[in-house]
Amino acid sequence: MFFNKDLVLASIKAVGEDHAIVQYQDKKVEVNLSSEEAKEFHQYVVHQENMLVPMNIKTQKLFVDLEEPWYEQELEELKMSPYQKNKDLE
Repeated sequence: MFFNKDLVLASIKAVGEDHAIVQYQDKKVEVNLSSEEAKEFHQYVVHQENMLVPMNIKTQKLFVDLEEPWYEQELEELKMSPYQKNKDLE
């Protein structure tokens, strides 16, 4: 899923009843959610231990898979981040 150029990890900034505000790169986007999507998204936020969500930037669809929680520390994309490098030096 992460090898598609239209998919990004977006940071969740706010959660409403029928929408979410997410940020990727330097863009904040309000994503409208159907009642079923909102229900799934709220459960996703409760069960995830981070505030990142995969998002298709063309369709502005959020991918909320509750079956396999993932943790940002384990993502290959973030393992070589400056934060992780500094943390390893401690």
